[in-house]
Formats: sequence, C-alpha cells, structure tokens
Amino acid sequence: MTSLEYLTSQLEQDSLVRDQIRESNKQLEKHIREAQAILNKVHSQTSKTTPTLFPLLASPISQISGSIKLLATQIPQHQFYRYNDIFSRSLQNASFIVVWRDFLDRDSRGEEGQVLALEHVRGSLGFKEEWTTNSQLFLPVEEYLHSLISLLNELPRLAVNRVTLGEFDAPVRFARFAKDLSTAFSLLNLKNDSLRKRFDSIKYDIKKLEEIVYDLSLRGLGSGSSSSEASAHAKEGNGNERKRPAGQVEGESNGAEKRAKGAE
Repeated sequence: MTSLEYLTSQLEQDSLVRDQIRESNKQLEKHIREAQAILNKVHSQTSKTTPTLFPLLASPISQISGSIKLLATQIPQHQFYRYNDIFSRSLQNASFIVVWRDFLDRDSRGEEGQVLALEHVRGSLGFKEEWTTNSQLFLPVEEYLHSLISLLNELPRLAVNRVTLGEFDAPVRFARFAKDLSTAFSLLNLKNDSLRKRFDSIKYDIKKLEEIVYDLSLRGLGSGSSSSEASAHAKEGNGNERKRPAGQVEGESNGAEKRAKGAE
C-alpha cells in the first residue's frame, strides 16, 4: 500500500489540471456560442448585406483567442493528447467560425472555390508555433477538416434562405463549391472513423443543393452551368411526360379500331 502513496499526489494534480481546463473550456464555449449566434443571422441576409455582420464578430473571436491562450498556459508541455478530449469539440467549433466567416466574406465579394488554409485558421485563432512545438496546444488537422464539413452542412439551409431573398444564383455557386470540396476530401486517406463518417454524409448535402438548383431550373430561375444542366434534365423529363399521354391515346385508338372491325 505504501508503494502507491506517491501516486495520490499525481492523481490529485491531474484532477486539478483537468478542472482548470474544463473551466477555461466553458468560457471558450461561451464565446463560441456568441459568435455562432451572430453568424446565424446570415440566414436572413443576402450576399451583399452579409458583410455588415463581420464587425460584430471581432469581439467574440478576440475572446475566443484569449480563451485559447489561457488553455495553452494550463496544459503541461507534451500533454496535449492527454487532455484534448476536454476541448477538442471546442477547437472544432472555433475553427468552423473562422472558415465559415471566410467563406461568407469571399462569397460576398464574388470569389469562389477557396477555403481558408489550416495555417491561416490557426493564426486567426491566436495559436502560437511554440505551442505546437511543445505539443502543448494546437489545432489538429482532424478538427480543421471537421470544421470544413460543418461548413458544407450549412450550405443547403443558406441556399434555401438566399432563394427566399431573391438571390437565385446562390444555390448554383454553393453546389459548385460543395462538389469541389467533396472531390478534395475524396483524395484524402481518412483514417479517423468519425471524420470518415461525416465525410460520407456530404453527399446528402450536395444532393439537397442539386435539388434546389433543379427546382429553380424548372421555374426558369438562376443561371450558370449547373442550372443549365438541370434545366436540360428538366426538359428531357417533361418531354417524356408528354409522350406518355400520346402513347395512351394511340393505344386507345387502336383498341377502338379493333372493336369496330369485330362488330362488322
């Protein structure tokens, strides 16, 4: 029993560190929710009015960066993976806020096909290179990729809301972006189970976007190559629908002729 007494202080110290990290993570989550509440307003904005939200994000993102800095002081060197289960989801959500804001900014300026690089996300959140070197606190690639998938998950809802605001080209842009990013994901060798499962769900988001584009094409709304392709499919479908009634009438006519000959 005496030989294990030295472990008591180590367990108590570890418990103390975990409690401190949890408290700091609660503050981080609070600031993340504040930023998310502001970004949720984008669903009632057009691409032209969306930039009015960006100044409101400055304070929450600064506070997120401050909470991350506090976390870094509480995690012992080379102990990142010992405690990251406490704050990994928070890092993922913080990364999502940055990449989502960047996407909205680029979209408002008419730029397509770009996502914010991992290094820039780390810089925006205040991560320091020395923290990574010491394996103290950093934004893992997996959490960054999770945040990109979260970005794709938001696009179908945003596409619908943009259409209700009269921005009919938005779904075409979003569908094109989602397909390009999905292709980029497919080139990665994803070994993380949760990440691979979430990647598999992207196809449903893309399908929703394609359905929105298709519906718009049926109504003669929107533009772009995606809309044109959907319109072509729509015309083909309508043509087939027109042929079916004609075939039915022809069959009925042939049947009437046969009955007439039989009566004779």
